[in-house]
Amino acid sequence: MDAFSKRVKTFDAFPKVDPQHQVRSQRGGLSSLLTYFFGLLILWVEIGGYIGGYVDRQFLVDDVIRSDLSINLDMIVAMPCEFLHTNVEDITKDRFLAGETLNFEGIKFFIPPGFSINNPNDFHETPNLDEVMQESLRAEFSQLGHRVNEGAPACHIFGSIPVNQVKGDFRITAKGFGYRDRSFVPLEALNFSHVIQEFSYGDFFPFLNNPLDATGKVTEENLQIYSYFSKVVPTLYEKLGLEVDTTQYSLTENHHVVRVDPQTKRPRGIPGIYFAYEFEPIKLIIREKRIPFLQFIAKLGTIAGGLIVAAGYFFRLYEKLLVLLFGKRYVEQGKERKEGGLLDKEHSRARE
Repeated sequence: MDAFSKRVKTFDAFPKVDPQHQVRSQRGGLSSLLTYFFGLLILWVEIGGYIGGYVDRQFLVDDVIRSDLSINLDMIVAMPCEFLHTNVEDITKDRFLAGETLNFEGIKFFIPPGFSINNPNDFHETPNLDEVMQESLRAEFSQLGHRVNEGAPACHIFGSIPVNQVKGDFRITAKGFGYRDRSFVPLEALNFSHVIQEFSYGDFFPFLNNPLDATGKVTEENLQIYSYFSKVVPTLYEKLGLEVDTTQYSLTENHHVVRVDPQTKRPRGIPGIYFAYEFEPIKLIIREKRIPFLQFIAKLGTIAGGLIVAAGYFFRLYEKLLVLLFGKRYVEQGKERKEGGLLDKEHSRARE
């Protein structure tokens, strides 16, 4: 049997286990525990990431042709409703009297708490996927073309306006300015101070945040022009089979005071509030995805193998560093040779 063992040892020229792995020590046990701990931690993180998925954002050419779209607004203008004229005109010169679908309610002008007044609206964060799914409660205005108390000091304008999905603008002006009208508002009665509770495009989701929501402008000038320019991007949110098809828009603004011609005593422009919009030919898709299950298993195997290899390298580096600092005798203290395997058992029997 002794001769057989020697032959087998001679034949096994490439040991499958490194010698340092056949020795027990406190440092080796600690390194194993740390390796197991980090392995379980990584496993927990990866499983959580797999269950939660990841958010994929893609820009695609918008191949859906929409014949119409809605502008949703809820705002207060510091002028009586009977003085105001609302109109939509797009690049095709198609005009739509927005007053036929919007609601006009006479109230007193006030600034709701928490509104941003006279600040530039140049910052807006795109809502994340979870926020959109939680707040995507679709709604519609219950009234169309409703008018009440039009002689009050201010006008509450709210509702949805159907428009073509082309470049255009929505205008709020005073009667007698820019359009022929039976009445003419005196210059001293003009006041285009306003607060905006809601301004969005597409389906009406009242709880989603938009750049113009909770903003406003207050002025003491009678001949004030406020211009808002929107770049509208159709956006599709998708999670667990649920879809929210909406839009988001970037915003720039400009405002200035119209001068009066000293000869004609008429303003050289049309004071009012202007919302210009332009639809981008792209669509943003924000979708939650998960990697395939087999790919997830392969990823776990790759991470486990890399962790074991890295732990072995770090342990050997640590052992060599101890040898350099304290000597080999210090490192050998507390080590116990691990016995096991066919060759070790046969060799011990032969010595007995």
